[in-house]
Amino acid sequence: MRTGAVRRARDAALAAVAFAGLLSTGVSAGAEEPDGPDGGAKAVGGSGVAEVFDQNTALDGRQNNACGFFSSSAGSLFDGLSEAGCETIDQSHSVDASSTADGAEAVGGDDAVYQQNFAEEGRQNNICGNTNSALDSPGEMKADCAARDTSKNKGTVTDNGGAQATGGESSFYQQNLAQEGRQNNACGNTNDSTVSGETDADCVALDSSKNKGTVTDNGGAQATGGDGDGVSILNEQNLAQEGRQNNACGNTNNSGVPGSTEADCVALDSSKNKGTVTHNGGAQATGGDGLGAAQQNLAQEGRQNNACGNTNNSGVLGSTEADCVALDSSKNKGTVTHNGGAQATGGDSAATLIQQNIAQEGRQNNACGNTSGLSLDSGRMNVQCSAVDESTDVKSRPHHK
Repeated sequence: MRTGAVRRARDAALAAVAFAGLLSTGVSAGAEEPDGPDGGAKAVGGSGVAEVFDQNTALDGRQNNACGFFSSSAGSLFDGLSEAGCETIDQSHSVDASSTADGAEAVGGDDAVYQQNFAEEGRQNNICGNTNSALDSPGEMKADCAARDTSKNKGTVTDNGGAQATGGESSFYQQNLAQEGRQNNACGNTNDSTVSGETDADCVALDSSKNKGTVTDNGGAQATGGDGDGVSILNEQNLAQEGRQNNACGNTNNSGVPGSTEADCVALDSSKNKGTVTHNGGAQATGGDGLGAAQQNLAQEGRQNNACGNTNNSGVLGSTEADCVALDSSKNKGTVTHNGGAQATGGDSAATLIQQNIAQEGRQNNACGNTSGLSLDSGRMNVQCSAVDESTDVKSRPHHK
């Protein structure tokens, strides 16, 4: 594993804003909404018999980072190189500010062969470097995704209506990602991809924010896969994350990798929280039904849950590596957290069904490096998963349904 390289890449990523970086250094004091609540961001794909490619992205909130994802770059990377560098840095100061959003919703159209639907709501959610059906790629695909939060927040109120990503019906290759909350890191996930060269994803979320007397209400993140046409195999990946710094990264579904694929996923929490209240409505990942299905459904709710480096129905002729790290050195005093429940529900199939369903709720749950229906052939798989809790909690109360 590239431990030293991971650290250098992480430090370099956090040192400066590279490529498509976003920097927030604003100050909000007693901010009010000028025209009432945000109506919500919606991206809805059309339907059509001849529709092939469908990509729908809805972002609602602050510094959500949907960057560098590829929807069906089939045959387009024979000898090429595709790179994405995506970074958000939040250095803002907010006092007695309020924010209300009705929800981000991405809905795929019906009868699309290749479909990608992303919905992000909240703050600094990082959807970056995801590939959907990128076939026949002898070149390289790289993604460097970083979210850094050094903000200071006092007496703020945030109400998120819910992020929903819903796949259309009869769409064979489908990727639906919904994230709600703060610094959730869905990055470097591949669905039905063949990479003859190399695919490399470095995903970093660093939280060193200071929060006092804040109130956050999340309505629920939902990723729902559409049903197949009853004739073809349904390749589907549904990820729903709600809360803070949940790390669904480097998961592969129905992917053949003759070359090598590497994912380095890091979530570092050194935040300070006093008298904060957080309510999560529930994360739900639901798979669609089909004649046959290779399906991966991941739902995470809470803080620093680490579903990373999981492989479902993939053949690896070369090598696949995942390095997944969650480090919590936060300090929490008098905080209250309510979680509504994480649910991962697989779809039904009348024929072959290769399915992986993972639901995690709470803090630092480490579902990492699990394989389902994996054929290594002459290759190898190496996954390292670590969750380190050095946090300090004084009179803090978690509540789970």
